[in-house]
Amino acid sequence: MLRKAWIMARTEIRMVFKSRQVKMVPAMVIIMTGLFAGLLTPLMLPLVAEVGVEFWDMMMVMLMGMCVVMMPAMLPAMIAADSIVGEKERHTLVPLLASPLSDGELLLGKLLTALVPGVIVAYINLVMGIAIVNGILFFMAPALLWVWPSLLALVQALIFPPLLSAFVVCLMIIISGRVSKVYEAYQIAGSVILVPMTLVFSQLFAGTAVNWLLLLFGAAILGIAVIGLFQLARNLFNRDKLVSRV
Repeated sequence: MLRKAWIMARTEIRMVFKSRQVKMVPAMVIIMTGLFAGLLTPLMLPLVAEVGVEFWDMMMVMLMGMCVVMMPAMLPAMIAADSIVGEKERHTLVPLLASPLSDGELLLGKLLTALVPGVIVAYINLVMGIAIVNGILFFMAPALLWVWPSLLALVQALIFPPLLSAFVVCLMIIISGRVSKVYEAYQIAGSVILVPMTLVFSQLFAGTAVNWLLLLFGAAILGIAVIGLFQLARNLFNRDKLVSRV
Protein backbone atom coordinates (compact mmCIF):
# COMPACT_ATOMS: atom_id res chain seq x y z
CA MET A 1 0.00 0.00 0.00
CA LEU A 2 2.72 2.45 0.99
CA ARG A 3 4.85 1.69 -2.10
CA LYS A 4 2.05 2.45 -4.56
CA ALA A 5 0.98 5.53 -2.60
CA TRP A 6 4.56 6.87 -2.58
CA ILE A 7 4.91 6.36 -6.36
CA MET A 8 1.74 8.41 -6.82
CA ALA A 9 2.94 11.06 -4.33
CA ARG A 10 6.31 11.52 -6.07
CA THR A 11 4.55 12.14 -9.38
CA GLU A 12 2.07 14.57 -7.86
CA ILE A 13 4.73 16.49 -5.91
CA ARG A 14 6.54 17.22 -9.18
CA MET A 15 3.27 18.42 -10.72
CA VAL A 16 2.30 20.50 -7.68
CA PHE A 17 5.58 22.42 -7.69
CA LYS A 18 5.06 23.51 -11.27
CA SER A 19 2.68 26.06 -9.77
CA ARG A 20 4.32 29.42 -9.07
CA GLN A 21 1.92 30.00 -6.19
CA VAL A 22 3.01 26.79 -4.45
CA LYS A 23 6.70 27.53 -5.07
CA MET A 24 6.36 30.90 -3.35
CA VAL A 25 5.12 29.43 -0.06
CA PRO A 26 8.34 27.57 0.99
CA ALA A 27 10.45 30.58 -0.04
CA MET A 28 8.23 32.95 1.96
CA VAL A 29 8.23 30.67 5.02
CA ILE A 30 12.02 30.25 5.03
CA ILE A 31 12.61 33.99 4.56
CA MET A 32 10.20 34.82 7.40
CA THR A 33 11.94 32.33 9.69
CA GLY A 34 15.28 33.96 8.96
CA LEU A 35 13.83 37.39 9.73
CA PHE A 36 12.12 36.24 12.94
CA ALA A 37 15.22 34.49 14.27
CA GLY A 38 17.62 37.20 13.11
CA LEU A 39 15.66 40.20 14.36
CA LEU A 40 13.85 38.97 17.47
CA THR A 41 16.80 37.20 19.08
CA PRO A 42 18.84 40.40 19.67
CA LEU A 43 15.70 42.24 20.80
CA MET A 44 14.88 39.62 23.45
CA LEU A 45 18.39 39.38 24.91
CA PRO A 46 18.14 42.49 27.17
CA LEU A 47 15.02 40.99 28.81
CA VAL A 48 16.83 37.80 29.75
CA ALA A 49 18.90 39.60 32.42
CA GLU A 50 15.70 40.88 34.03
CA VAL A 51 13.46 37.80 34.00
CA GLY A 52 15.91 34.90 33.74
CA VAL A 53 16.77 32.06 31.39
CA GLU A 54 13.29 30.53 31.79
CA PHE A 55 11.91 33.51 29.87
CA TRP A 56 14.43 32.88 27.11
CA ASP A 57 13.42 29.24 26.81
CA MET A 58 9.71 30.10 26.67
CA MET A 59 10.24 32.79 24.03
CA MET A 60 12.27 30.36 21.93
CA VAL A 61 9.48 27.78 22.18
CA MET A 62 7.01 30.40 20.96
CA LEU A 63 9.27 31.74 18.22
CA MET A 64 10.32 28.38 16.81
CA GLY A 65 6.86 26.93 17.34
CA MET A 66 5.65 29.56 14.90
CA CYS A 67 8.55 29.07 12.48
CA VAL A 68 8.90 25.28 12.59
CA VAL A 69 5.29 24.15 13.14
CA MET A 70 2.84 26.89 12.23
CA MET A 71 4.21 28.53 9.09
CA PRO A 72 5.28 25.28 7.35
CA ALA A 73 1.72 23.95 7.87
CA MET A 74 0.58 26.55 5.32
CA LEU A 75 2.19 24.57 2.49
CA PRO A 76 0.55 21.15 3.10
CA ALA A 77 -2.77 22.89 3.82
CA MET A 78 -2.61 24.63 0.44
CA ILE A 79 -1.63 21.46 -1.43
CA ALA A 80 -4.29 19.38 0.34
CA ALA A 81 -6.97 22.00 -0.30
CA ASP A 82 -6.35 21.45 -4.02
CA SER A 83 -6.18 17.65 -3.73
CA ILE A 84 -9.70 16.71 -4.88
CA VAL A 85 -11.44 19.88 -6.03
CA GLY A 86 -8.36 20.89 -8.01
CA GLU A 87 -8.50 17.61 -9.89
CA LYS A 88 -12.13 18.41 -10.75
CA GLU A 89 -11.26 21.84 -12.14
CA ARG A 90 -8.34 20.45 -14.18
CA HIS A 91 -10.55 17.59 -15.45
CA THR A 92 -8.05 14.99 -14.23
CA LEU A 93 -10.23 13.48 -11.51
CA VAL A 94 -11.90 10.78 -13.65
CA PRO A 95 -8.59 9.25 -14.87
CA LEU A 96 -7.32 9.35 -11.27
CA LEU A 97 -10.41 7.59 -9.91
CA ALA A 98 -10.20 5.03 -12.73
CA SER A 99 -6.68 4.05 -11.68
CA PRO A 100 -6.13 0.60 -10.11
CA LEU A 101 -5.23 2.21 -6.77
CA SER A 102 -7.47 1.33 -3.86
CA ASP A 103 -9.23 4.11 -1.94
CA GLY A 104 -6.70 3.82 0.87
CA GLU A 105 -3.72 3.98 -1.51
CA LEU A 106 -5.17 6.96 -3.35
CA LEU A 107 -5.87 8.92 -0.16
CA LEU A 108 -2.50 7.98 1.35
CA GLY A 109 -0.85 9.21 -1.85
CA LYS A 110 -2.71 12.53 -1.52
CA LEU A 111 -1.67 12.72 2.14
CA LEU A 112 2.01 12.16 1.33
CA THR A 113 1.88 14.65 -1.56
CA ALA A 114 0.90 17.42 0.83
CA LEU A 115 2.74 16.22 3.93
CA VAL A 116 6.28 15.58 2.66
CA PRO A 117 7.03 19.10 1.30
CA GLY A 118 5.69 20.71 4.48
CA VAL A 119 7.81 18.51 6.76
CA ILE A 120 10.93 19.19 4.68
CA VAL A 121 10.34 22.95 4.96
CA ALA A 122 9.76 22.59 8.72
CA TYR A 123 13.06 20.78 9.25
CA ILE A 124 14.93 23.27 7.06
CA ASN A 125 13.48 26.01 9.26
CA LEU A 126 14.57 24.16 12.39
CA VAL A 127 18.18 23.80 11.24
CA MET A 128 18.27 27.40 10.02
CA GLY A 129 16.70 28.72 13.23
CA ILE A 130 19.21 26.86 15.42
CA ALA A 131 22.11 28.15 13.31
CA ILE A 132 20.92 31.78 13.28
CA VAL A 133 19.97 31.98 16.97
CA ASN A 134 23.16 30.38 18.23
CA GLY A 135 25.25 32.30 15.71
CA ILE A 136 23.92 35.56 17.15
CA LEU A 137 24.45 34.31 20.72
CA PHE A 138 28.06 33.42 19.91
CA PHE A 139 28.79 37.12 19.39
CA MET A 140 26.25 38.80 21.70
CA ALA A 141 25.66 36.46 24.67
CA PRO A 142 28.07 33.49 24.80
CA ALA A 143 26.65 32.43 28.18
CA LEU A 144 23.39 31.49 26.44
CA LEU A 145 25.06 29.58 23.63
CA TRP A 146 23.31 26.20 23.08
CA VAL A 147 20.91 26.83 25.98
CA TRP A 148 18.35 26.50 23.21
CA PRO A 149 17.31 24.06 21.90
CA SER A 150 17.06 21.83 24.92
CA LEU A 151 16.46 18.12 24.31
CA LEU A 152 12.78 18.66 25.05
CA ALA A 153 12.51 21.57 22.61
CA LEU A 154 14.37 19.58 19.94
CA VAL A 155 12.11 16.54 20.28
CA GLN A 156 9.08 18.82 20.16
CA ALA A 157 10.36 20.48 16.98
CA LEU A 158 10.96 17.08 15.36
CA ILE A 159 7.68 15.30 16.11
CA PHE A 160 5.06 18.06 16.00
CA PRO A 161 5.51 19.28 12.38
CA PRO A 162 4.57 15.92 10.79
CA LEU A 163 1.77 15.29 13.30
CA LEU A 164 0.18 18.74 13.01
CA SER A 165 0.65 18.85 9.25
CA ALA A 166 -0.92 15.38 8.88
CA PHE A 167 -3.87 16.55 11.02
CA VAL A 168 -4.40 19.60 8.80
CA VAL A 169 -3.93 17.61 5.58
CA CYS A 170 -6.44 14.89 6.52
CA LEU A 171 -8.99 17.55 7.42
CA MET A 172 -8.39 19.44 4.17
CA ILE A 173 -8.67 16.27 2.05
CA ILE A 174 -12.14 15.70 3.52
CA ILE A 175 -13.10 19.32 2.87
CA SER A 176 -11.61 19.34 -0.64
CA GLY A 177 -13.96 16.56 -1.69
CA ARG A 178 -17.00 18.58 -0.58
CA VAL A 179 -16.45 22.02 -2.10
CA SER A 180 -16.90 23.03 -5.71
CA LYS A 181 -14.10 25.58 -6.19
CA VAL A 182 -10.42 25.63 -5.26
CA TYR A 183 -10.66 29.16 -3.81
CA GLU A 184 -13.34 27.91 -1.39
CA ALA A 185 -10.97 25.20 -0.17
CA TYR A 186 -8.16 27.79 0.20
CA GLN A 187 -10.41 30.01 2.33
CA ILE A 188 -11.25 27.10 4.61
CA ALA A 189 -7.55 26.16 4.78
CA GLY A 190 -6.79 29.54 6.34
CA SER A 191 -9.26 28.83 9.13
CA VAL A 192 -7.99 25.28 9.63
CA ILE A 193 -4.50 26.61 10.38
CA LEU A 194 -5.95 28.18 13.54
CA VAL A 195 -6.38 24.68 14.99
CA PRO A 196 -2.66 23.82 15.17
CA MET A 197 -1.95 27.41 16.26
CA THR A 198 -4.07 26.86 19.37
CA LEU A 199 -2.43 23.48 20.05
CA VAL A 200 1.12 24.75 19.62
CA PHE A 201 0.68 27.74 21.91
CA SER A 202 -1.68 26.20 24.48
CA GLN A 203 1.14 25.93 27.01
CA LEU A 204 1.87 29.64 26.58
CA PHE A 205 -1.77 30.57 27.10
CA ALA A 206 -1.56 28.70 30.41
CA GLY A 207 1.61 30.58 31.31
CA THR A 208 3.77 27.46 31.51
CA ALA A 209 6.41 25.98 29.27
CA VAL A 210 5.92 22.61 27.64
CA ASN A 211 7.08 19.58 29.63
CA TRP A 212 7.64 15.94 28.76
CA LEU A 213 4.22 14.87 29.99
CA LEU A 214 2.44 17.55 27.95
CA LEU A 215 4.60 16.74 24.93
CA LEU A 216 3.81 13.02 25.02
CA PHE A 217 0.14 13.61 25.77
CA GLY A 218 -0.20 16.10 22.91
CA ALA A 219 1.66 13.81 20.49
CA ALA A 220 -0.55 10.86 21.44
CA ILE A 221 -3.75 12.87 21.02
CA LEU A 222 -2.62 14.22 17.65
CA GLY A 223 -1.56 10.78 16.47
CA ILE A 224 -4.96 9.32 17.36
CA ALA A 225 -6.70 12.28 15.71
CA VAL A 226 -4.71 11.81 12.49
CA ILE A 227 -5.55 8.09 12.32
CA GLY A 228 -9.21 8.86 13.02
CA LEU A 229 -9.40 11.61 10.39
CA PHE A 230 -7.69 9.43 7.77
CA GLN A 231 -10.13 6.62 8.45
CA LEU A 232 -13.02 9.08 8.26
CA ALA A 233 -11.74 10.40 4.92
CA ARG A 234 -11.50 6.82 3.68
CA ASN A 235 -15.05 6.01 4.80
CA LEU A 236 -16.45 9.18 3.23
CA PHE A 237 -14.55 8.70 -0.04
CA ASN A 238 -17.03 7.67 -2.74
CA ARG A 239 -15.74 7.41 -6.30
CA ASP A 240 -19.21 7.24 -7.88
CA LYS A 241 -20.39 10.43 -6.16
CA LEU A 242 -17.18 12.27 -7.06
CA VAL A 243 -17.49 11.29 -10.72
CA SER A 244 -21.14 12.40 -10.80
CA ARG A 245 -20.13 15.85 -9.49
CA VAL A 246 -17.47 16.41 -12.17
